[in-house]
Amino acid sequence: MLNIDTPDLGNIINCVVPIEIENLRKYFENKDLSFHIDYSCSKLQDKKLLVYLSNLDVPADLTFSKALDFEKRSSLLYEYMTLPAVVNLPVFNLAASSIVFRYKGYDIENAYPNPYFSLSEVDLYIRQNTSTVSRWVTFLDSCTIYAQKCLPELNDEKFLTDGIEIVTNREYVGYSIVNLFSLDFFFHNYYQKPLGTLYYFKPQFEEYMFHGKNLFYYYATKHNFLLSMLKALGKDYADAH
Repeated sequence: MLNIDTPDLGNIINCVVPIEIENLRKYFENKDLSFHIDYSCSKLQDKKLLVYLSNLDVPADLTFSKALDFEKRSSLLYEYMTLPAVVNLPVFNLAASSIVFRYKGYDIENAYPNPYFSLSEVDLYIRQNTSTVSRWVTFLDSCTIYAQKCLPELNDEKFLTDGIEIVTNREYVGYSIVNLFSLDFFFHNYYQKPLGTLYYFKPQFEEYMFHGKNLFYYYATKHNFLLSMLKALGKDYADAH
């Protein structure tokens, strides 16, 4: 079973969005602060809220002073998983991770503190959004190809793409998928399961398309990421280093 801790955001400013200027001033004077945003009382909702927070790019998470039904929570997570912009919200990072872990066959029951979805709701979300979830898993599996690209001795286009379909769709997955690489438990667990069909995602692997950063920027937050992924491929290189 997975063992997952909730991220600690440090010192909190409780607020709504749009965030008041005074609260933003507090943050820019003290970067140790972060925002807990009450979604229920915010003027911006749904995709507009996600776009606003993506553009603002400050450390934040969502709280819900009023409980949301499954349909509303599902709609919010779908917007997060398909948005062509990076928005870093722990509540959705963890929720999305629970979805892909479940899809990959991991036991997530009782793994997440204060889960966004119950286990039955995770299964329902997957049934209702199979295409979106499958794309996230396909991209994450295919990041083992990107791991090889990061090694100079393996970064040869013909070697990387020989016999592998090249995907050029910049919106194949929502850009917030890169947030999964910042989760402590992700690399230690995800790549222990068998990989599906792998693809070479040309824009995602080659361009600076994630908030003006490339994919390696998000990989570099965790050390030994290359070994984790290469071991998933069974490479002798990984076993020898």
